[in-house]
Amino acid sequence: MSATLGIRYRWRDAAVAVAAVALVAFGLAELYVPLAGYVDGQGPDLGALPSGWLAVLTVLLVGYGLAVAACTSYPRAAAVLAGACFTTQSFTPVLPEWPIVPLLALLAACFGCVAVGGRTAPTVAAVSYFASLGIENTVAGDSDWVFIVFVGLAVLGPGYAVRMRRAQAARLVALAAEREAAARTDERLRIARELHDIVSHGVSVMVLQAGAAQAVLDSDSHQARESLEAVQDVGREVVTELRRLLVLLRGAEAAPEGLPSLRRIEPLLTAVRVAGGRVDVTVRGDLATVPVAADVSGYRVLQEALTNAARHAPGATVDVSIEVDGGSLRLHVVDDGPGLGRRGNGTGHGLTGMRERAELFGGTVTAGPRPQGGFEVRVELPADPDGSVSAPGTKAATR
Repeated sequence: MSATLGIRYRWRDAAVAVAAVALVAFGLAELYVPLAGYVDGQGPDLGALPSGWLAVLTVLLVGYGLAVAACTSYPRAAAVLAGACFTTQSFTPVLPEWPIVPLLALLAACFGCVAVGGRTAPTVAAVSYFASLGIENTVAGDSDWVFIVFVGLAVLGPGYAVRMRRAQAARLVALAAEREAAARTDERLRIARELHDIVSHGVSVMVLQAGAAQAVLDSDSHQARESLEAVQDVGREVVTELRRLLVLLRGAEAAPEGLPSLRRIEPLLTAVRVAGGRVDVTVRGDLATVPVAADVSGYRVLQEALTNAARHAPGATVDVSIEVDGGSLRLHVVDDGPGLGRRGNGTGHGLTGMRERAELFGGTVTAGPRPQGGFEVRVELPADPDGSVSAPGTKAATR
């Protein structure tokens, strides 16, 4: 986008420079090759002017050319320069109302000032135009203000319209940049959530399995070997999940059967069981009717909840309830371990990830210690793929 605009601006500046050179060349022809109109009495006889006045008019002509050439790069300065040259020429034997170059240069500079100048540019252009024409009108003894106002509106009006179009285009570009930045931020958050869910759960299970293997390494080599094999299995699963994530990041579509699903949660229960706990799972409703996106998000939320239970409440009993009803997917995870007192040293990223996943679907998350002990997580996600995203309500305690 920026490269295209850069090329367009370079072509515009080149066209303006060519127009300025052409205007100066025509003005030199007017000065040094007098046209028949001037000889027939419609204007002063330029051939009879002293060389000093011709030099002054040539300098003013160069000023007009510079004003036109700079009308897009330095619009306010160009309008002031054109007005100054026009006013100065009003006090020479050749009034700027006779040759065509001075008026064209003034109009072009004022148009460019209004079209591409800053906030004060329209005022500068209007003052430059009306002041210089007013002085010239007074010196010439004319009072044709109707013509001056008509030409001014005919030039400054379209210039202001171009200005509004440019402002609208700039707003659209800024809005597109904001949306692109927001999309990048959302993508980074999505990647962070996926990495947290995959790595946190896998590493937690491997740490617990390794700890269990170390505890029975001397007394029960068979159990130690099983724990180490479990570490290998979880490690392979983590690698598979990371590869699947990389496939999605590269833009490829993963097969639905390869995505995490609440219909395949047995591997998630390993962490709690390795920690010495028990998991009771209750499923109500048909999980096959849940859209893929909500199914994956529900799986990740459950994964985080079970990982937290295994990490902060080893040996606890965890009750998991999964319900599909009325277009909603509800998850309820409760453990009977210690409350917030033993769980306050976490980073809170897991619950943040739960909240962000729920926000994508307009769902709700409630998480925190229970008065009677233990920790509770309640999540509700709209399971209707055609449902609109509403503002979520979220309550969470740091875990």
